[in-house]
Amino acid sequence: MNIRTYYVKTAKICFRTSWISLIMAAAFFALHLFGVLTGNILEIEAPFILFSIISFAGYRVYENRAQGLPIEAVTSCKPLEEQRNLLAAFMPAPTLRVLLFEPNGALAGEIRDMNMSWYMWMIPNSVSLILPKRYGLYNSTGKLLGMYNFGWGLLNKVVMKDGEGQLIGSFKEVWKKSLFKVNGMIAGAGGEDWIPVSIGGLLNDFELITCSGKKIVRFQKGWMPIEWGERFKEMNTPVLSFSEAAEMKEKVAVLGFCAAVLHHRKN
Repeated sequence: MNIRTYYVKTAKICFRTSWISLIMAAAFFALHLFGVLTGNILEIEAPFILFSIISFAGYRVYENRAQGLPIEAVTSCKPLEEQRNLLAAFMPAPTLRVLLFEPNGALAGEIRDMNMSWYMWMIPNSVSLILPKRYGLYNSTGKLLGMYNFGWGLLNKVVMKDGEGQLIGSFKEVWKKSLFKVNGMIAGAGGEDWIPVSIGGLLNDFELITCSGKKIVRFQKGWMPIEWGERFKEMNTPVLSFSEAAEMKEKVAVLGFCAAVLHHRKN
């Protein structure tokens, strides 16, 4: 997959969703017409019609983005483990699914639910948010590089492991200090303080630096080089820029933290 393929697939999902919502609205209208369904039909149908319109608009947006890119085979330059710059895109899914692209548009890897099932589409988002989850970090060939276990509830807390199941660390948000910011600590495998977290709640621009002063990553939205912007049409595409000194376990931990703070906001 590359960024153009992502736009095409997302456009198709939006198109199908739009038609499904419209068909459901038509079905409810027919049931009301024949007296099977009572009540205010406009109140019943309005959410489905509105969702259909929004989904169709999304279809047109992603279709236009795909048409603006050449049909070419973009190959990965480096494995995910060696990437310094990653751009994130969110795939429509009942739980968080983040595609990680290289600046040239090639897919470097992804974060997705390891227990994805069809019935998850039927669970309301407000309920899904509090359910325990298990996400996996995969490279472009499907190799498992990391695992993230989330517990019950709204609290951002995640246990991070490598692809072999060895504990790397954990993150727990301090909600008493997180009204307008995200505050907490990424702890090491032994429970020691590792990477302190104190960032703005909008998650537009922040850095993660270890307690010893080692810079790991910078996360930015709303900025990217012009060359990258020719492929990535979403203005607020998240960009993760890792330092040269960042080790693989630190990258796994950072991506686990990103999954923790983003799975409430985008899925």
